[in-house]
Amino acid sequence: MSNVIRFQFTKGPEVRFLSHLDMVRTLERAVRRARLPIAYSEGFTPRPIMSYSYALPVGVLSEAEYGDFGFALALDPEAFMTAYNEQLPEGFRVLRAEELAEDAPALQSTINAARWKVVLPDQDVAQEIKARWEELQGLDSFVVRRETKKGSREIDVRPFLFQVEGIVHDSTGTCFECLCGLGNEANLRMDELGALLGFSHLEALITRIGQFRRVGNSYFPPLGSRDSL
Repeated sequence: MSNVIRFQFTKGPEVRFLSHLDMVRTLERAVRRARLPIAYSEGFTPRPIMSYSYALPVGVLSEAEYGDFGFALALDPEAFMTAYNEQLPEGFRVLRAEELAEDAPALQSTINAARWKVVLPDQDVAQEIKARWEELQGLDSFVVRRETKKGSREIDVRPFLFQVEGIVHDSTGTCFECLCGLGNEANLRMDELGALLGFSHLEALITRIGQFRRVGNSYFPPLGSRDSL
């Protein structure tokens, strides 16, 4: 028995501007408060066995964050959810949990795509977004300059935008969803998504609503992964 539980959780508006590091510390404190039998690594500086999917940009909401927690004892996923949710601060909530198989791959080696919901409040730009997406489908490349720790470089981000759909204008503004690359090999940043589709990511309310393993044209979530989009 692996004693590892994978779970899906939210990051709501109450903790929207919490950094990834602060989020990790908050979730670790909640484990201690819930008195869950978390397992620790070996060595001179033991650390709790806790890992997460790719970091969420600060200011972005999520309905689909994922964590893997290793436990020193076997723990029922439902019991874990109940105990943990009682101690999590407002804005975080576990939605689903399941025990991992012994040979299950790590989260970050599994995920390579994400679905984002973008809301541009009080803006009627649905037709402009549709026109940009139609234009992009005819382009082979879209080069942007990306600043990294190793300096500035040009990157073709067109292959990282897989789909744009559900473009509507309603009482909240213009809304749409995007399927994009995520991870080390094909990661699309939110400012780059804005550059591709012609909007300011700083004026948008963005929510990560899915993370997936993309295989061809199929998308498999890391939890209940036998189901695909």
